[in-house]
Amino acid sequence: MRSRSIPAARRLTPPRYGPVLASVVILAGALLAGCTGDMATRGEALRLVGQDLPAAVLMEPYEGQLHAVGGLRPYTFTLVEGTLPDGLTLENGVLRGVATEAGSFAMTVEVSDANLSRVSQEYTLQVGAPPPPRFTLVAPQTEVRGPVTLRARLEGARLTTAVRGLVTWDPGRFELEGDPKASRRDAALLWRSGPGELQVDMAALGATLDGDVELFSFTLTPRTAPDTVAIQYEVEVLTGSGDPARRHEFLVGSVGRPRGQDGGLEDLPTEMPPSEPPPSENGPSRDAEGGADL
Repeated sequence: MRSRSIPAARRLTPPRYGPVLASVVILAGALLAGCTGDMATRGEALRLVGQDLPAAVLMEPYEGQLHAVGGLRPYTFTLVEGTLPDGLTLENGVLRGVATEAGSFAMTVEVSDANLSRVSQEYTLQVGAPPPPRFTLVAPQTEVRGPVTLRARLEGARLTTAVRGLVTWDPGRFELEGDPKASRRDAALLWRSGPGELQVDMAALGATLDGDVELFSFTLTPRTAPDTVAIQYEVEVLTGSGDPARRHEFLVGSVGRPRGQDGGLEDLPTEMPPSEPPPSENGPSRDAEGGADL
C-alpha cells in the first residue's frame, strides 16, 4: 500500500484570532478568574437574628418563625435546652400549634447548616389569655332635643360568633324610634323591644368577628325635650375559643348620666348584677329588616 503525503499547503495549523476576537478571549478569561476568586471567598457567618417571639394566646392557633442568616443552607433547628408549652412543636424553624398551658417558657434553640456550623440562642415565649372584649355604646354626653342614634361596638373581639345584649333606659324619658339596624353585612340581627328596653341577638355569618367592630345602631327620642341619655346594658359575648372559660364573656355597664329630681345629673353605677332576658312572649322578634316574628 502506498502512502500519500499531505501537501504542505493543506496541513492543519493552529487557528489564528483576529484583534477583536483576541480581546474577547482575554476579557472572558479575566471574568472567569474573578468569579473563581468570589467563589473561594468565605461568606457570612451563620447566626440567628431576633430574640423576641410573638406572644401566644392560650388555646388559639400559634405560629412563630425563627430566623437564621449566613452559612450554607439548608438549616436544621433543634431545641437543646428548656421546654415548649404543651401543644407547640418546633418544625423547620417554626413554632406552631395550639398552646394548652399558660406561663413563661425559656428555651435555647440551636441552628446548624450544611457546613456543619452551629450556633444557639435563648428565647422566651409568653403564653396567656387575652383581655376580655369591651362593649361600648356611643352616646351624646350633652342634652338632646330630638332623635339621637346610638351605636354599639365591640372592642378587642376574638373569635366572636355571637353577641346577645339587653339595653335598658327610663321609658318615661325616651322611647325607641324605628327599628335597630345591623352595622355589618356579615352578621344577622334579631331584636325584641318593649317600654324602656331593647334585646338584641347578633350572630356572625361565616367568619368570626375579630378586632374592633361596630355591631348595630338604634335611635331614641326624648319624650320631653331637652333631656340627657342614660342607658344600662348587659351583654353576653359568645366565642369559638378552645378555652372553656372564654366561650361566654358577660359584660355589664352603663352610659350617660340621668337627671335627678332636682334637675341635676346623677351618676349611673358602673357595675350592675346580671338579670334574666325578657321572655319571648313579651313581644315579637324581628330581624335587621323588620322581618318575620320568631
